[in-house]
Amino acid sequence: MGQGSESRESEDRINEPRTVGAIHIVPYAAGIGLHFPPLRAAGSALMLALFGGACSVIGLAAVSGLVRSGETATASMLALAFAGVFALPLLALGQLFIIFAIWTAANSLHVEVSSAGLRTVRKWFGYTIVQRAIARDEIAAIDSRLAAKYIGAFGSVRYFRLVARARNSAQPVLIADSLKGSGMVEEIRQLIVEHLGLPAVGTSGRQAHLATEDPA
Repeated sequence: MGQGSESRESEDRINEPRTVGAIHIVPYAAGIGLHFPPLRAAGSALMLALFGGACSVIGLAAVSGLVRSGETATASMLALAFAGVFALPLLALGQLFIIFAIWTAANSLHVEVSSAGLRTVRKWFGYTIVQRAIARDEIAAIDSRLAAKYIGAFGSVRYFRLVARARNSAQPVLIADSLKGSGMVEEIRQLIVEHLGLPAVGTSGRQAHLATEDPA
């Protein structure tokens, strides 16, 4: 009686909503939901914004100086035409990094995993921008790859993402990001494999987190 009660309590704890890093894991009747909220990569977004702001200020200051560099308006415009080839791209680069920062901070990803397959919904500021789905029988592999930011903004631990590859599509589907360290990657990956009911997928695919050691 006691062992049965302990077993049920343990199962209830497993089936309760929980958080792993920034990921919210919500059990469903037919599977699980993985929610990657906005601001999960706030540190990287801040670094991008600071770099973009610095480039923008330098580029704007250079353009402003060139506009006033000549004794006449014609001379100033001529100076801008020649030197602006360096200043204007720097200003544009700064704006691009600021846009990336806003995207990084404001996007969210929700992934539903079940015996039917995978379904993902990408949102930005709460608005759905991309939805994708892969049927269970179409999943060829689940790969782990180094994330674009690679190293954390405030540490040396590597970051990874998981993608699902389908047999009938060359475009992989992102199913997890902002995974900090190989341990978290393996935990989330095995959780997905378990709820898909595809043990063969758990031993296939490209596993960057196993080939890359986290810095001490």
